[in-house]
Formats: sequence, C-alpha cells, structure tokens
Amino acid sequence: MVLLNRRPVKVLVLRAVTWPFLATLNVVARVWTLLGSTSRCGARRLAGSDSAQHARQATEARLRAIAQAYAENTPLVLRLVVVEDHCTRGMAGWDLLKPVKAAYRLSCWMHLTAYYSSPLPSDETITRILDAGQQALSAIPFTHHNAHEDIQGQLTHAGHTLTRDQSGSQVPELEQPANAYRFVCEPPTASVVAIRRRYGTVFALTLPQENYYQIAK
Repeated sequence: MVLLNRRPVKVLVLRAVTWPFLATLNVVARVWTLLGSTSRCGARRLAGSDSAQHARQATEARLRAIAQAYAENTPLVLRLVVVEDHCTRGMAGWDLLKPVKAAYRLSCWMHLTAYYSSPLPSDETITRILDAGQQALSAIPFTHHNAHEDIQGQLTHAGHTLTRDQSGSQVPELEQPANAYRFVCEPPTASVVAIRRRYGTVFALTLPQENYYQIAK
C-alpha cells in the first residue's frame, strides 16, 4: 500500500487564510504609502515656492559670508565655492502592521565647501588662521586653544572642517551628487586639481549643514 504524504488540515487552513490576508495588507500598505507621501511633482512645486526660495537665498548668503570671512581675515585665497542644495519629499511608511505618517511634506538642507590656496607655507597659514580665530566676534571657530590637527591635516570645531593637502593625503576632487536639487560650482570650470597645479597646497573648508526649510505634514 502506498501512503500519501498529506499535510495536516490545520496547516492548509492557516495557509488559505494567511495568504489573502498578507496580499490585502500589501495592497493597503502600498496605497497608504502612495496617498500619505508627497508626490515628486508636489515636492518640486513646494521647493520652488517663494518662501523656499527666500529661505534658500538667505542661507546661501550666510554660508558664503562665512567662507569669505576666512579669505578676508587669513592668508587663504578663495578659489572655488561649491554649494549643494537638497530637498527631500515626505514619505509615509509601514512598520509591520502599523502605518507610519510622513514627518513632513518637504525638507530642504544645504551645505557649502570652499577651496582655497595660500601664498604662505602651509604650517604658517594654519597659524594665521588660528590667530584670526582668537579675535573677538570672529566667524572662524578655530583657535590655538581648541584646534588639534589630525594626521590627515584636518581641523574640526563647531561644525567647521578645514582640510589641507598633506604628503600622501590630498584634498579630494569634488563630485556632483546624483540627487541634489541644486548644485552650484563657482567658477564652473574650476577643479581641485587645477587649483593645486597652479597654486600649490589646497585648503578645503566644509561648513555645517544648514536645514533651511521644512513644511510640516
């Protein structure tokens, strides 16, 4: 006699109930995510609104002023400014069996990197930067008391990061981010390699990220 390998009835019943439930849950999650998220078209419209533009312009002007302060108060000569502007649309989600609302409709942030050269030797340039930071109301946060340069030639304090070319460790070439809302490179034809070739040691200043605009859900 041949015995048939039959699954228990309870397993078959559970499977018959579970699969439709999971399929329905998947459809509900997809619909929730679609309806609860900001559309790409809606995000572009919000990012281009007058209020967003005003916030964007004010933030960029403030960051550029800080970069310029280094050039005005230290031996650094500003050669290239790179502004990355990002806007993210709010996305709803699904956590196991619980829907998760989007935290915002749109969120935008910006950060700026400035590239400099110096007519002075590298170590002397750093000393002069620390001297400038000691001055009252200076926009430069680095001072002789808080600045400690690491082995990669990097100073970090108050969100400012200053990096310079070192033997075997050079400031990397800039790369345009794939999903930036806006990318500004001034002058547009400049590059880190070209600055190094013409002026010698490159100094790169990265300023703290500025979250400049957000629309609550």
